[in-house]
Amino acid sequence: MAELGRRIADARLGRGLTQAELAEAAGVSKSTVERLEDGGSTQLGNLIRCLRALDRLEALERLFPETPPNPVDLIRRRGRLRRRARHREGGSPWTWGDER
Repeated sequence: MAELGRRIADARLGRGLTQAELAEAAGVSKSTVERLEDGGSTQLGNLIRCLRALDRLEALERLFPETPPNPVDLIRRRGRLRRRARHREGGSPWTWGDER
């Protein structure tokens, strides 16, 4: 928490904002910004508000990238199962084409 608080303070100072200005932009109290920068506990919503006000919300999104769908679930959602190809058109067995 202390490291996170230090980074938030660095980001705030890098934008030339006071704690009061960040608090106003984020819609939180100045004491919330002070507590956050000191490494104290705060509500997740307040952290997100401050990150958004500092244009750093993408940093939080990188911690939890969107999980791609499971391929098996995609097949089930389509309502069909994939079947193994057995024969080509015309009734002949399927081949790779290099059996000559």
